Amino acid sequence: MIAAAQNADGRIEIFYVGTNNALYHNTQTAPNGTAWAGETRFPNDSAKQIAVARNADGRLEIFYVGSNNALYHNWQTAPNGAWAGETRFANDSAKWVAVGRNADGRLEMFYVGTNDGLYHNWQTKPGANTWAGETRFANASAKVIAVGQNLDGRLEIFYVGTNNNLYHNWQTKPGANTWAGETRFANASAQWVAVGQNTDGRLEIFYVGTNNDLYHNWQTTANSTVWAGETRFPNDSAQYIAVDRNPDGRQEIFYVGTNSALYRNWQTAANGVWAGEFRLSGASARQIAIGRNLDGRLEVFYVGTNGNIYHNRQTMVPSDV
Repeated sequence: MIAAAQNADGRIEIFYVGTNNALYHNTQTAPNGTAWAGETRFPNDSAKQIAVARNADGRLEIFYVGSNNALYHNWQTAPNGAWAGETRFANDSAKWVAVGRNADGRLEMFYVGTNDGLYHNWQTKPGANTWAGETRFANASAKVIAVGQNLDGRLEIFYVGTNNNLYHNWQTKPGANTWAGETRFANASAQWVAVGQNTDGRLEIFYVGTNNDLYHNWQTTANSTVWAGETRFPNDSAQYIAVDRNPDGRQEIFYVGTNSALYRNWQTAANGVWAGEFRLSGASARQIAIGRNLDGRLEVFYVGTNGNIYHNRQTMVPSDV
């Protein structure tokens, strides 16, 4: 598993689980640079799955499922700085974790318990190391979760249920601990889901169907509960997807095909149509993460089928190559 985030000074930092289940990180030595500091292990930490976010004060914080299924976090003690050390969320256990940031800056994590229940927990104030405590979403069960933020600041979660149906739920107002309730995307079934945002604020989801086909769906207007409907990317099949937005506003997706090859597709204009599938020559992958350089150039990081970690970056801003 691999994740990427941008430090307060603009340097990309990646986090990954080694083949020995240990948790590692590596960071650019300078913003936009090609040189990296080198692999560093988080002492004594082991993991299965990772999520990362940036606190309101700029400090990165990672959340991870340990090899014992316990749920942990670790945070920088200062922006761009050293790490505090592993801290367990008391009594929480998980299979999957995702994280978003509320409109007021408080981080909120969403996770699938070992009982397949869907839970969340949130900082009591922006940047705090104190958390409200585990709260279950009533009657909801899940396998995979993605988190988006509406234009008005309300968090919205998208998840694949244990029945493979695709659902979403959203805050009733920005920063609220009240949620609208589970809503199914009619007729949609999935294995994997990711979420992006158009420049006009409309959320857009990308998902792998149970038939391995690649689909997307988008809000008809920003902040809306109305969605356009499932649309298939012609001839595209996938196992795993990641999405980010170019500095000119065009969304770009990277995905692992059913043949383990690495592909990308991008909007031809902000909020617009899609260019079509493009294979990254010679690349094969198992997992993907996207980082954004300080100058806006996207950089894709991926675990190859051989277990090695690779990266590839845009050569200019913005770029279609």
